[in-house]
Amino acid sequence: MRALVCAAALAALCGCASRGDFFQDAGTPPSLAPRPLAAWPWDEIWTGVVFRDRKIGFSRLALRPAADAPGLWEIESESALRLRFLGIDKRVSLRALDRVRGDLTLERFRYEYLLDGNVLHVEGERTGDALVVRTQSGGTRREQRLAMARAAIPASALGLLPVARGMRAGETLRATVFVGESQELADAEQRLLGYERSTLFEGSAYRMQTRLLGVQTETWLDAHGRPLLESAMHGAMISALEEPERARAYLVEASLNRQETLLEFSLLPSAALPEARRIAALFIAVDGVPPALAVPDSGGQRCARRDLRIECRVDRRAPAPPGDAREAEAYLRPTLAAPSNERQFVDLAQALVAGAADAPARIARLLEWIDANIAKEAVDAFTAADVLRERRAECQGHAYLFAALARAVGLPTRVVNGLVYAPEHGGFLYHAWNEVWIAGEGWRPVDPTFAQARADATHLALAVGESAAALAPLAGMVGRARVLEVRDVAHW
Repeated sequence: MRALVCAAALAALCGCASRGDFFQDAGTPPSLAPRPLAAWPWDEIWTGVVFRDRKIGFSRLALRPAADAPGLWEIESESALRLRFLGIDKRVSLRALDRVRGDLTLERFRYEYLLDGNVLHVEGERTGDALVVRTQSGGTRREQRLAMARAAIPASALGLLPVARGMRAGETLRATVFVGESQELADAEQRLLGYERSTLFEGSAYRMQTRLLGVQTETWLDAHGRPLLESAMHGAMISALEEPERARAYLVEASLNRQETLLEFSLLPSAALPEARRIAALFIAVDGVPPALAVPDSGGQRCARRDLRIECRVDRRAPAPPGDAREAEAYLRPTLAAPSNERQFVDLAQALVAGAADAPARIARLLEWIDANIAKEAVDAFTAADVLRERRAECQGHAYLFAALARAVGLPTRVVNGLVYAPEHGGFLYHAWNEVWIAGEGWRPVDPTFAQARADATHLALAVGESAAALAPLAGMVGRARVLEVRDVAHW
């Protein structure tokens, strides 16, 4: 869901026609001369967002001088998306205010993210060569200092950068970007690919390619820096300029849309796997896995890569490598998603594992409580505190909560993201679970959503971690990857 908040709309690109049917070369791009913010040709733009031929949201971006700070500028942005997943209306929204210098480098910021009713607040400022970032979600607070090798721009300024700095054909711009949702700095790259005409917009436009956190978007900008069209997620997510009234009309259209757009897009159909939760060993070949995705080998999983194809054998019967205890210790630390040092998690976890003789017994106690007390619903959460308060969550929320409780009682635990076979849908879906480090055994896969103390072999791990940087490469395969072969090797 979070990967969808990249903006954009126009269903024509989502069909079967080739790219050449919509775009024609308009010759050598004239150079974009640098334009100071004081001479910016617009103060506000609105875009409508379409996902696979269905209107799902809007975004707005406004630029104005800071009233109380001469020489500084404010970028105000908001976006809202609404679609259905597993029968649940998913709602995502963002409100952001960035204060920048004339070169778009960040001075101060304030963001509010809403995801299925849960809220994440992020604010902070530049202090010397660092950003001080304060976050709050579900009662959890954190402050961190991010050292900068060079001044960062906010993500909201990426679309302004080519015009503000100026650009020539074939040139590449690079910038350090502060990503508010994950509270991290990331490298962004923009390249002017060409100059094109299209039936989808008036006149000619500069075709820009942007890469950030492993996600690629293409944007067609006019000479004034307005995004006439933007395409992401291999053309499934598109945006285009709209009038404000039309852009906000998504609320009515989305409320009438009862189709499972996200489920249809993300499902990887495959041969049937009877008794999936009892499969102990599996062979699976998947095509469309981006090179940037470093598929892990752990918990009995071994994979070989051939370009975009991976072939994996997942055998839960095989003993895992003993693992590195020093590496595992890092997964005892509290995080924003799994604040294991908070009293509510420490007290609950210690009460649940009282009298448990060893790590497997403690794991079983935690799983039993989560299974009995946390409803399995397609509701997203920012932190384990959201899950504990609401007593419901989707798989990632279950993984956050298990990690918080397990770390609170000394079990090094990490969040794993990948694919799992879903019998009710006839294929593999994206899923999150955990791995727990056990002395003498290594990393053991544990799935709190299915209450599995040893996850079945239909779990294919693709990425380890809780941050947007860890998850972003997955966005490159959603809607593109496919299962080429799958074989059930053995049952428990």
